[in-house]
Amino acid sequence: MSAIAQLFDPEIWAGLCLLLVILAGGLAVRLFLVERRTEQDAAALWRFLDAVPFPVWRRDGDARLLGANRSYLELVNATRGELPQRQPEIGARQDQDDRPAMAHRAMKTGLTLSESQYVVVDGARRLFEITEVPLEAIDGGSLGFALDRTSLEEVQSELAQHIAAHGEVLEVLRTAVAIFSADRHLRFSNSAFADLWRLEPEDLAGDPTLDQLLDLLQDRRRLPEVVDFQAYKERQNRLFTSLLEPEERLMHLPDDRTLRLVISPHPLGGLLFLYEDVTDRLSLERSYNTLIEMQRTTLDNLRQAVAVFGGDGRLRVWNPPFARLWGFAAADLDDAPHVGELVEQILERLQPHQAARTSKEALVVQVTEPKAEVGRMELTDDTMLDYGIVPMPDGGCMATYLDVTDTARVQRALEERTQALENADRVKSEFIANISYELRTPLNAIIGFTDFLNHQIVGALNDRQREYVDYIMSSSNQLLTLINDILDLATIEAGYLELDREEIDLAVLLDGLASMMGDRAEKGGVAVELDYPPDIGTLSADATRLRQAIFNLLSNAVKFTPDGGTVTLKAARTADVVTVTVEDTGIGFDSAKRETLFEKFEIGDTRSRESGIGLGLALTRSLIDLHGGSVELESAVDKGTKAICRLPTTDTLANTAGTA
Repeated sequence: MSAIAQLFDPEIWAGLCLLLVILAGGLAVRLFLVERRTEQDAAALWRFLDAVPFPVWRRDGDARLLGANRSYLELVNATRGELPQRQPEIGARQDQDDRPAMAHRAMKTGLTLSESQYVVVDGARRLFEITEVPLEAIDGGSLGFALDRTSLEEVQSELAQHIAAHGEVLEVLRTAVAIFSADRHLRFSNSAFADLWRLEPEDLAGDPTLDQLLDLLQDRRRLPEVVDFQAYKERQNRLFTSLLEPEERLMHLPDDRTLRLVISPHPLGGLLFLYEDVTDRLSLERSYNTLIEMQRTTLDNLRQAVAVFGGDGRLRVWNPPFARLWGFAAADLDDAPHVGELVEQILERLQPHQAARTSKEALVVQVTEPKAEVGRMELTDDTMLDYGIVPMPDGGCMATYLDVTDTARVQRALEERTQALENADRVKSEFIANISYELRTPLNAIIGFTDFLNHQIVGALNDRQREYVDYIMSSSNQLLTLINDILDLATIEAGYLELDREEIDLAVLLDGLASMMGDRAEKGGVAVELDYPPDIGTLSADATRLRQAIFNLLSNAVKFTPDGGTVTLKAARTADVVTVTVEDTGIGFDSAKRETLFEKFEIGDTRSRESGIGLGLALTRSLIDLHGGSVELESAVDKGTKAICRLPTTDTLANTAGTA
């Protein structure tokens, strides 16, 4: 390429070259007519055209080559002297004799014609745009030139690839995209656009205009309701000529959807429409704002003082009780102060003994490196606070403070009262135990002397004397039983009684109890019946204490059953529980008295044949409880009573020591 050609852009040369060809053609006409077309002038003309950086040639009326510039000759690998004889054509084979058809058409029609043709140059395939200009004024010949369009094709191909890739990217977006060209026709839309507006493929076929789409959507009631739809369309169309910057708006559709619309000028002309369905997002925002407002209202109306700190130690959320409790100004807390700015004022409010144990650094670490913690603190005005530190998911923490001054005072009073009652109960138990021990000694002496008299060792007794001795012996034994029960209860309540567990044959134990109670029941005209299998099995229990508990139930049943009544001793076994039931047909009691019967010193029904204060049931319940079991009473007035003991088949208590 010549030095002159390098000074100009190829596209500039293309236009300039056409002008030069035309001028050169006119100059050649004059030269040929006036000066009879001397070879020297023709050579001068082609030297002039040699400066043109692309092929230029001249044809006669038969489309034969008359001359060409250097670029043409280099392209066809020929010399100027070989041109008339070889007639080499651009891109033609060496043995091709056909004259260019396009040159013939140009000369025949008188029109400038162009076509693109691939030519191999130095082994590379290049695209040339070949043009033939008819010269009717001379001899019907033509002038031709060829422009290398390879770079333009590559640019166009790359642009097409970019456009295709751009389309693929837009296609997978969830945002609806529509691109309208400057002539207002739809040039591109993705699937999300069709889905959003519920359009079928035939609705988008043929590149409809914006007006056509708006009319279609309006007919289907998918556009926002407007008073003047024609004016609405005109405003949309004016955007093609007036919109300079992106415009954003919300569209509220008849189906309660809300769309975010962004309209932006397209770099290649026309407009780009982006639609995003923000219905759910707006709904979430409303719900979120409502939730935040609810939380704020809730916090503001709590009795607790609440403060939430972020992971950076700055105050994020607080309520009025927090500001009032520690004496902070609301304006100071609104500035999101760091916890380090608050702890000094907090420490000043603490009692000296608590402030001495708490440092500023410890309080800061409590917030910046939170761990779940609860505790109580006392302020200088004697206010008692229960506080709690709760780590938050974002690395921050929530601190809560509750004024429990009144509760603490009541709790302290209750604790003192409870302690006093416990002390009184312990003193009572100790007193009863001591008195019982003191009573047992003279009582044993009375029983011994009565037994001595009963055996008439010192002399015979008359009938009345023997009757008196029997009464003394009976009352003494009854009193001894009562004293023993009192001692047992006192021992259990003090936690000193321990069970001596062993595997006992339950049937043997129940048989023995029935035998013990037989004589007494017979004297009262009460029948004792047994209802349990002889192979009921064994039970891990303290035989003495279990016998004592069931004997008390049998004794009560006989005592409150009138002549002719029946007391039934039952037992049954399941996988986990042994149930022992004492059922009588006695006088019974109402439901209001059921729980009080298990209380100590509860007096039974005065209609019983025997008087006495009730320790038997209280002792029975305590003994059964020690075995890990339970006692229930079922009764109705004049219909009898059923006492049900349930005992676990295994030792369920790790410690068999009694509890108070």
